[in-house]
Amino acid sequence: MDSLTSDERVWALIAWAATIVGAILALVMKPQYRYTSYWAYLSISFFVVAVVVELSMGVISLTLSIIPLIGVILSRLISTLCALLLFIVWVVGLVKSYRGEYWKIPVVYDLAEMIFKIESEYYRNR
Repeated sequence: MDSLTSDERVWALIAWAATIVGAILALVMKPQYRYTSYWAYLSISFFVVAVVVELSMGVISLTLSIIPLIGVILSRLISTLCALLLFIVWVVGLVKSYRGEYWKIPVVYDLAEMIFKIESEYYRNR
């Protein structure tokens, strides 16, 4: 981790902070930075997971709206908790990406590994 340059960490931060746009920008501008690529792939996967969560929340909200008052309250509560969880993961990712840490976010990392064939050990052995 100490061997990472400031430029690599900044590009990793950009890749994570700006989700899909930042990730694509980082992959195009700095493809030689393995650490930045790692966070860019995680960022794209996080975006996919966030979209799936939001779509699922739409379906759940629609289903719960059948129940007069309690359904709306439950729907709002669940939606708020999911949004808060996504926000917390995003903020922790900001910190970890800039600190030079590799982070295996449970569902996000698995998706990135499946789609992009990333392995953190590969990226650690620079």
